[in-house]
Amino acid sequence: MVASLFVAATVHAAPSVQPTFVAASQSQQWGGQVIPEGIPFQPSLLLTDAEQLTAVPLDTSIRVATLTADAVPDADEVAKATAPQLPPGARDGIFQKLYFTGTWLPQLNGDSLGWGDLETGIVFGFPFFRRDTPLLITPSFAVHILDGPDGADIPDRVFDTVFEFRHLRKFGKGPWAMDVAVSLGYYSDFESSESDAFRVTGRGLGVYETARGSQWVFGVGYFNRAGVSVLPIGGVILHPSPDSKWELIFPRPRISWRLPGGIPGSGDERWWYLGGEFGSGFWSIQRPISLVSDNVTYTDYRVLVGYERKITGGLSRRFEAGFVFGREFEFDSATPNLRLDDTLFVRGGFTY
Repeated sequence: MVASLFVAATVHAAPSVQPTFVAASQSQQWGGQVIPEGIPFQPSLLLTDAEQLTAVPLDTSIRVATLTADAVPDADEVAKATAPQLPPGARDGIFQKLYFTGTWLPQLNGDSLGWGDLETGIVFGFPFFRRDTPLLITPSFAVHILDGPDGADIPDRVFDTVFEFRHLRKFGKGPWAMDVAVSLGYYSDFESSESDAFRVTGRGLGVYETARGSQWVFGVGYFNRAGVSVLPIGGVILHPSPDSKWELIFPRPRISWRLPGGIPGSGDERWWYLGGEFGSGFWSIQRPISLVSDNVTYTDYRVLVGYERKITGGLSRRFEAGFVFGREFEFDSATPNLRLDDTLFVRGGFTY
């Protein structure tokens, strides 16, 4: 769960922000429906606008919660503020966001694997010494429905139960900012009692904003499992124009273009985008045929096209479709890994 990363935190009060992004409001932006889903995304790793790492995003994601700024306050007015304020679009209170996402990968033939995801979560924001440096707490739950392949010794369903704790902070007036998160999760089919089902994961990211308004992102994601324990995260976010955004960030690159019908900072914007994702998930299971307890890791790669409508304070939604390849199940037992055929996927979600 990438959309723009928490990296947008670097632009909230930075004097180098392009004038075209100036909003009428005089406060910084965090929270609300523009906070994406967090890293890692199960089984799709996002870095989610978060939705998810964008509000890479990180809404989100590596669908991955993360921070974004679609309307940036005037730097001179921010300097005049006598106390930290809530940004436009953020809710005045603990509740910040509710999201739901559904994904479907069809089983194209009998020796392949069909896959369905249903994920929901709620984001709460608490001042961490100041209101503009929040601690975001996100409890989430997901069910993954597996269909085949024929004769495979894998369960029909696996589940994610996760609590993420995330902190975003800008250092002074810039150009540095950070995004750190720790997740406590239980990943299981609820049949296995293995202690491996409980995992502590996290990420640590730094952001540097250049004088031209570009943001460089670098850090690592820690997934606490064999095969993909530590994954580097890095890249750059560019703004060639007010109507385009290039998030060239591994593992969730995305290039977005604004569609007619929305005005920057208006609170109702429409975007379409091209992107890619590295999908990953881990579960502790009891194999239904052999009744052996085991751990399984799933990985895949995705290319996609999507449409998103962002409505500040309202019901935002997005729709995506793409191609999935390089799919594999890796077991901790001596059983050979299970390689899966390529397939398609569709995904939709809403955020309030």
